[in-house]
Amino acid sequence: MFVPSSSVLSIPWPVAGSLLSGVGTALLLWCLREHRGTPSADWLLLTLVAQAVWCFAYGAGLLVFDPTLRWALEALTWTGIVWTGVPFLAFGLTYTGRGALVKTPWFGLLALVPAVTTVLVVTNPLHELVWTGFRLEPVFGAATVAYEPNAWAFFGIMTATVFAASGTLLLFDTVVSYGPLYRTEALAVGLSTLPPGVALLVWLFELGPVPQLNLSAVLFLPHVALDAYAFVGGDLFTYSPSVRRTADRSAIEDLENPFLAVDTDERIVDCNPAAASLFGVAKPTVLGDPLTAVTELRIDDADGRVITRSDGGERREFAVSTSRLRNDSGRVVGHTVILQDITDQRRREQRLEILNRVLRHNLRNDLTAVRGYVGLAADRTDDEDVRASLETAAADVDGVIGMTEKVRAFERAVEATPAAGTFSARNVLDAVAADLEGETGGRVAVTVPTDLTLRTNRDLFELAVSNLVENGLVHDDEDPHVTVAFEGVDPDRTAVFTVRDDGPGIPDHELAVLERGEETPLEHGSGLGLWIASWAVTAVGGDLAFETDEGGTRVTVRLPGVVDPSAAQSADGTRADRSAAADRRANADRSR
Repeated sequence: MFVPSSSVLSIPWPVAGSLLSGVGTALLLWCLREHRGTPSADWLLLTLVAQAVWCFAYGAGLLVFDPTLRWALEALTWTGIVWTGVPFLAFGLTYTGRGALVKTPWFGLLALVPAVTTVLVVTNPLHELVWTGFRLEPVFGAATVAYEPNAWAFFGIMTATVFAASGTLLLFDTVVSYGPLYRTEALAVGLSTLPPGVALLVWLFELGPVPQLNLSAVLFLPHVALDAYAFVGGDLFTYSPSVRRTADRSAIEDLENPFLAVDTDERIVDCNPAAASLFGVAKPTVLGDPLTAVTELRIDDADGRVITRSDGGERREFAVSTSRLRNDSGRVVGHTVILQDITDQRRREQRLEILNRVLRHNLRNDLTAVRGYVGLAADRTDDEDVRASLETAAADVDGVIGMTEKVRAFERAVEATPAAGTFSARNVLDAVAADLEGETGGRVAVTVPTDLTLRTNRDLFELAVSNLVENGLVHDDEDPHVTVAFEGVDPDRTAVFTVRDDGPGIPDHELAVLERGEETPLEHGSGLGLWIASWAVTAVGGDLAFETDEGGTRVTVRLPGVVDPSAAQSADGTRADRSAAADRRANADRSR
């Protein structure tokens, strides 16, 4: 029979607390119904269903003094208790990106524990494997019961507690690993399991002053409040860390380069499919094996090595790189090993080296011979048209030979000289001007402070400026004149130079090719000069900018490496004055 009550106020507080927890759980279920279909949400909803059964069954049972009906409600309470752990563990796994584990047979075996416990609880009067001595022992006006739990009772509830605790630890791992994006919500859900979990264990082991009173249902009140904050107020399902964990895993699994991770003893703890395929191993069997046994590599001398492997019958070369793995405290806990397939790169470099040597040496020698024969033929012919044609051919051959010389100069500057050196920019530019004036017959004006000192690759600097100046001189058929001016120093110690000419200007299609960084069959430059200038400036960390119009071309060259910015005028206050002065000098030269 039910306890008679004249008003709501006469309901014992354990009953009110348990029923309120049930109502709160039901409301939370209602609020989260829109998330059905999301794997982690479905598991949480199942957890909340078991939680609601637990709270409502226990709260209603405290109102029932009929032994048979009271036993039935106690059995229903046990069903809710034992079925909260597995779905909450599944929620923790799927929410944190480990959902694949839920689909394994091992997880199915875990679900057998609450299933068997439910059957044993329902049939307990037949075998009493779960408890014995079931009896009513009311306290606080509520129909509490007492009995002696047997081994399976401890096993069933303890496994449910362990499952729930494991799900909580997964959420705490999210707090530690994924930063503030999920921290407060995951922390709230993790903490929410503690009050009812502790109360359940206190009741199971009869540690409290009133051992027959199970306060776990009452303590679901703070649990529901924290869950409501996380899932309703905090949109926990909106920012699932499973996305980031999946992305982290995919970044390794989908990496085309073979990847291995080893611990401090150089035992393999992880590898991606590319590494497993390259070394002919299976990931589940190779974990724990020594790195040397699988790859013939040791961390101490692996970095920078090139190894050769046969992949599908083809010989491939791989460059090895290693890096340390550190934990949050900065301690080295292992190493990563990445192998970069450089087969195509090595073959391409080899082909380019051979072609370059052939073009640079053989072709240059042959063209020099051709140039001599063409000149000899031009000297021996009396036909003016033939002589003109031969002279044109000789000029074209000279142009090709000049290109090979430019390539040789660029290679020497990049490969055979130190990366950086200190030198006077004015001295280098004066030498460039003198050489080009002698070769072309044009005029080069240099307006650069004598105390401007640069620290960069001198040969590349000279090569870039000489090609820019030469381009301005050779493309101006009438009184070629080029001005090289220093515009100032930017705050980051970048020297700004300009190279100006008064020629016809660089065609738009050539500028487009330079800006794009590649030539096409339909759009290409007319020579190597501007390319070499661009490569040289880029090689020392600078950049070029072109401005061209009917009055000529202005190339702005920005180069890092000013040794003493105070020795040169600042770009802020003097650049315009210096440019104007250079223009006036250029105009005066042209008028003379």
